[in-house]
Amino acid sequence: MFEERLIIVSGKGGVGKTSIAAAIARHCAQFRSTVLVTFDSQNERHPFLDVPLGYQPVVAAPGLSVLRVDALAAIREYVRRKMPFSGLYDAVLKSRMFRDFAEASPGFEELMCLGKLNDLATASKFEQVVLDAPSTGHLKTLIDVPKATLEAVRVGPLNHNARRIQDLLLDPERTRVVLAALPEEMAVTEALELRNFCRDRRMNVGPVILNQWVPDRFAVEEIENLRNLENPTDALRAAIDCSVAEFELAQSQRHAAAMLSAAGVDYWRLKRCVNHQPQALIAQLTNDIEKIVFPPHD
Repeated sequence: MFEERLIIVSGKGGVGKTSIAAAIARHCAQFRSTVLVTFDSQNERHPFLDVPLGYQPVVAAPGLSVLRVDALAAIREYVRRKMPFSGLYDAVLKSRMFRDFAEASPGFEELMCLGKLNDLATASKFEQVVLDAPSTGHLKTLIDVPKATLEAVRVGPLNHNARRIQDLLLDPERTRVVLAALPEEMAVTEALELRNFCRDRRMNVGPVILNQWVPDRFAVEEIENLRNLENPTDALRAAIDCSVAEFELAQSQRHAAAMLSAAGVDYWRLKRCVNHQPQALIAQLTNDIEKIVFPPHD
């Protein structure tokens, strides 16, 4: 598992995609030089690895670097690499007019970001790239950008760049899409839709990682006994309500997992972390992933 050059992690917003991507990157970094990439433009620092986010990679842990791909920076890098006398274009690339053009051109910024991702995965010092990808809907658009570019631009550098990117994304030996979800019906439904979208494009996709899984602590009979207690104290009633809520959550989780099983989808379960300190959270998620990838022997 995770032998591919490019690992794309996506899912519905709010399911813990960024923490799972960071944990997968930390796991991969134990075996090969890894870079964790984000397209996030909101944070100045990585929310879990506590390093600055910029266009140049920053070391976050042994074997692991982090960087943020900025569309305009990727465009400037592309022009400098492809155009003769590229220094003459710097003023134009930094102008408001060019920024307005780039933002108004459908798919142009996304193609430039994907171009940088392609360079990292195929022509950099890093042996593995983990992309903390945009959430489900945006990822679908991102995946289809190279195809749209190839249809719109028949020749030239953009066509060549789009073809290289598409070849990487659709190559099952080099790219894998990992789907993050909560063990809830809506999140699982969206993960299955994204899985079908990727499979339609013959992409290598899976597993679905169910985040924040709560252990199943109560049997049906135990909950019924608790519900039937007569005249419980206020403190006991509060404890019973908490137990019933956890029991119902476990039932909901089993239903979500059953949806994946019915669809023939491989899924992993990552336990809910009670310590929300970022470093502790990533350490637990990484440990849980390693137990699944390398199960202990009896």
